[in-house]
Amino acid sequence: MGLKGFVLASALLLSAGAAQAQAPAFDPAMGGSGDAAHGLVVFKAHCAICHQPDKGGKNGVGPALYGAYGRAATASTNGFAYSDKLKASGVVWTPDKLNQWIQKPATLVPGVKMVLPPVTAPQDRADIIAFLKTETDKK
Repeated sequence: MGLKGFVLASALLLSAGAAQAQAPAFDPAMGGSGDAAHGLVVFKAHCAICHQPDKGGKNGVGPALYGAYGRAATASTNGFAYSDKLKASGVVWTPDKLNQWIQKPATLVPGVKMVLPPVTAPQDRADIIAFLKTETDKK
């Protein structure tokens, strides 16, 4: 690629980044929708190293997430050692709380021990949430 092509490609990337930065944050609680099939792909890339989403999934570095969508209480997966801060938080895993958690856990529960690379794309978060909902609906 010549200098002209490099400059053009750079300009396109910068303008795409600016457009993405101006996009409103996706809030699944406000009626947005997610693509569960793509959510599985994003889940595998961001979450599967620590979590299993399927029925009968085992706890690992993180708790198994089967049935997590809409779960009435945090820190409720049997056999997983949750932090005291998460146990005391009282968070219910609604779409808006999942959205906040997936973006940056410490904004929802300050001092929590879970760290992850943030899922910055609102649609990717919505897709993960849609995927978790489909897994929960399989009960």
